[in-house]
Amino acid sequence: MTKDEIPTIARESLSDLLGEPGGILYSSHETLKPGNVYLLGFNPGGSNGAPLGESVQSMLSYSGNAYIDESWSNGNGEWEPGKAPLQQRIQWLLNELGLEASSVCASNLIFFQSRAASDISYSLAKKCWPVHEAILEVVQPKLIIAFGNAVDSPYGYLHAMFGGKEEHLPSGHGNWQLKGFCCHINNRPVYVAGLPHLSRYSPLGKPQVLRWLAGRL
Repeated sequence: MTKDEIPTIARESLSDLLGEPGGILYSSHETLKPGNVYLLGFNPGGSNGAPLGESVQSMLSYSGNAYIDESWSNGNGEWEPGKAPLQQRIQWLLNELGLEASSVCASNLIFFQSRAASDISYSLAKKCWPVHEAILEVVQPKLIIAFGNAVDSPYGYLHAMFGGKEEHLPSGHGNWQLKGFCCHINNRPVYVAGLPHLSRYSPLGKPQVLRWLAGRL
């Protein structure tokens, strides 16, 4: 599998949905290479974005990073590029792990855009999975960091698909937990780490989170 094959797989898997707003990569096409970490959110926020077909078309030339270059807004405010709380937490977490956010491959379990996770059908993850499988074949990560670890979340979807004995660790925030499990994807071992969603949970000041993730790299 090479990165050049991924757009073809995406067009085939998502053929009936390419006109819907959404996107596949949250990172530059240059991150489609072997790397230790794959970031996985739930789905793109907002509405009225470019159609998914445009994201497929530009996948091998896109040079931006949604966590660094984009200006985000929601009901609580608007932020300069890379300054929204979720963006800042991701940049901090990766930097503390010795990584640059710009170098880490990032996507969402579901490629289609919605204002809230509850507005999107969880069943769409099945349509998107062949594309993730192709990306993972290229990136070959040791660690998948998933944002959200409830039943209906990237972490929950991967655990339901691959199984594996779960670890539960205190997150340092109330009764929220860190969750993780080992599995094989594309016949390669990978650890899936599920954090409470980083739009609400901050890992700053919680060294146990860094120790846990660093131990899987």
